[in-house]
Amino acid sequence: MAKTKDKEPLLVLDDQSYFKEDMDGKQLRICDHLKNVTDKQNSNFFIQEQLEITKNGLIQMFRETLIEEPNQEAA
Repeated sequence: MAKTKDKEPLLVLDDQSYFKEDMDGKQLRICDHLKNVTDKQNSNFFIQEQLEITKNGLIQMFRETLIEEPNQEAA
């Protein structure tokens, strides 16, 4: 196994480090899928946070319309 201080493992699984140069093509492809899925999960979590903040802001905006004085145009 090629473990050097200069190289980061491509994957750490069950407290075991796995380096790119020690993997076969199938293992590398699986690692690519794992990275892609993890990136998507992180992106979706970020988007979920944004949507929750936006939703709460819109709810607050609606509540504020309920306490505004009636608009003369609405009469």
